[in-house]
Amino acid sequence: MSHENTSFTFLQRIELETLWIVCRFIAILPHFVRHYIIGGFVYLILAYVLRYRRKVIMHNLRNSFPEKSEKQLNQICLNSYKNLTEQIINTLGQSGRSDDELRRRMLFTNAEPTMKAVEGKSAIFMTAHYGPWESGSIVSLKFTDHTFVAVYHELSNHVIDELYKRIRQHTNVELVSMKRMMRHFIDNRDKRPMIMGLIADQNPTIRPNFHWYKFLHQWTAFYEGAEVLALKYSLPVYYFSPRKIKTGYYEGTFTMIYDGKEEVEPHTITERYARLLEADINRSPEMWIWSHRRWKHTPPAELLAQKF
Repeated sequence: MSHENTSFTFLQRIELETLWIVCRFIAILPHFVRHYIIGGFVYLILAYVLRYRRKVIMHNLRNSFPEKSEKQLNQICLNSYKNLTEQIINTLGQSGRSDDELRRRMLFTNAEPTMKAVEGKSAIFMTAHYGPWESGSIVSLKFTDHTFVAVYHELSNHVIDELYKRIRQHTNVELVSMKRMMRHFIDNRDKRPMIMGLIADQNPTIRPNFHWYKFLHQWTAFYEGAEVLALKYSLPVYYFSPRKIKTGYYEGTFTMIYDGKEEVEPHTITERYARLLEADINRSPEMWIWSHRRWKHTPPAELLAQKF
């Protein structure tokens, strides 16, 4: 399924096709070459030449782990560059890959009971920029009785945005922008059960009366679109937690955080998501992407005055 923007200029089309060829070339290389030769080179560039957003990473780490020494934080920083490199290679390496090849990259601890629980009905899967965040294509191959709707954030660079769409497009995956998520579900909910896959740890646009969550020793804002959708249409919500087995290979676990029926207070679903993600990050901090300016918004003064 093509998502190509027909308004691209000739030069943009050349750029897009060139990048796609590069991605396809990387994807067909042996695992060792992709991750240990190309990946090793990319890691050295990111960590020691560009020192990619190192100030942002260290600032985020210091605020999130005030109990850790500078030596420990520096080691997490270097390990996070390794993870970032691995995820870049993972993303580029799924370009045009077959379903069987993708399946081999992810095992699941409890996919079958989760599949049974959501049989015949739509559900929401929440994950984060933690480990293999582009794993939605693999999850979609497991839950074949549903259409997997990968909700994505549109990029300002239209060529790169289109490239990512191509990379993410696999069997049983439907790509929907974040701003169209609700409308897409409303328009298609009676056609076939859907799994709405959301990476929910991005920094949202702050609105008046926005709810703030305690997260990693900081007041943090989260997108609450998943909670709004779940409560409005009584959808079960699962948190997807990946664990690294070895470079490029993972094991995923689904944890129900809302059954679609429970009477809950506002923000409860998002709070449960935040606590599970926080536990994952505390367990393996290097697997989260620390280079995002995650805490660029300032919470209200009355919250800043409170101690954690």
